[in-house]
Amino acid sequence: MKKIPVIKYRFVSFGASMLFIVAGIVAAFVFKGFNAGIDFGSGYSEKIQVAPVGLYVSYQGTDNYVLNVSSGTLELEKRDSNGVHSVSFPSSSYPDVASLAGAMSAEGLSVEVVDSGLSTAKLVSGFSFPKTLDGTPKSINFATETKDVTIEMLREALADLGNVNVQIVGNPSDGIFQIRLATEEGDTQKDMEARVSSALSGAFGEDEVVVMQSDFVGPKFSSQLLVSSIKAILIAIVLILIYITVRFRVAYAVSSIIALFHDVLCMLSLMLIFRLEVSTTTIAAVLTIIGYSLNNTIVIFDRIRERVRLEKNADVDDIIEESVRLSLTRTVITSLTTLFAIVPLAFFATGDIKLFAINLTWGILVGGYSSNFIAPALLHYLHKVWPINIEKEKEEEYSLVD
Repeated sequence: MKKIPVIKYRFVSFGASMLFIVAGIVAAFVFKGFNAGIDFGSGYSEKIQVAPVGLYVSYQGTDNYVLNVSSGTLELEKRDSNGVHSVSFPSSSYPDVASLAGAMSAEGLSVEVVDSGLSTAKLVSGFSFPKTLDGTPKSINFATETKDVTIEMLREALADLGNVNVQIVGNPSDGIFQIRLATEEGDTQKDMEARVSSALSGAFGEDEVVVMQSDFVGPKFSSQLLVSSIKAILIAIVLILIYITVRFRVAYAVSSIIALFHDVLCMLSLMLIFRLEVSTTTIAAVLTIIGYSLNNTIVIFDRIRERVRLEKNADVDDIIEESVRLSLTRTVITSLTTLFAIVPLAFFATGDIKLFAINLTWGILVGGYSSNFIAPALLHYLHKVWPINIEKEKEEEYSLVD
């Protein structure tokens, strides 16, 4: 295999990177910044599911009856003078609301059937469970694909609340939505919950909206979290700079750090262009990629240093390109094995795990590209300022990577 001409095509590499980073900067102006998550953007976030009520349940006795959901199965816990008794209502035994209502009535509950044909396999739980039963009827909801609820309907219902962001979660027919609202000074989570609940109840019915997740972050906390995250990234980069300067030479260290900044900028550009949410999960992905990309770069630089010691009279550019070639197989295999584990999560996972997997997948690709093309090309220039092939090159007895 011939040497890889990373020096010859350095302007192509630099140009491609600059084009993508500039596209990210343009996107920042067009979209007015990042799509900040609840962690950094401060505000109220709520995941809800619009699902019809299948039946109402109440209890008129003196004992303690509690309805709960375990592994998708409705369970009734009865506490009386004889102790605690549990009764399960699995969907396999009670496939529709009609059969479920009959079984619950047999346990002494008062049941009002709203839609007898709903499938109990699509029981919706959320924050409404557990339900302590009393004389006030409690609703039990079941998802259905026949419920025609669109994202436009949800946005219209919440329009009076100001700047509201609504996204579909999962299959659109399931009626699950993520709602984000900006908060103002003095707003509390209870206030925001009440506003959203009132708006949705007026549009879809009081009991047909189930809250599945609720988060609230105040402006002060979000700003502190943002500063702490930036500090974490900068401290990591400074420590890396110190380590590589001691372990190698200045030219290697500066090349590595510039390449790391390149990786971070490319990740941020991806988030800006495709409007990916920026959260604490994003910071975790960035820190992971910094370490991953640096490892690839060190492998190549360690190979360059070895060959510089052994071939003192050789041309540095030839050594750089030959070292990239010798390390390429190792870089490809390492990247592919990692991608085999991460890519399925990017396609099939949900929530923060999916976001982390997408960021990590892109970071691995960009990190492999920068360690093989950007960092060696930078070393070509920086070697002229801080020579790496001088006769006083340290003769260390070991290498960081074999």
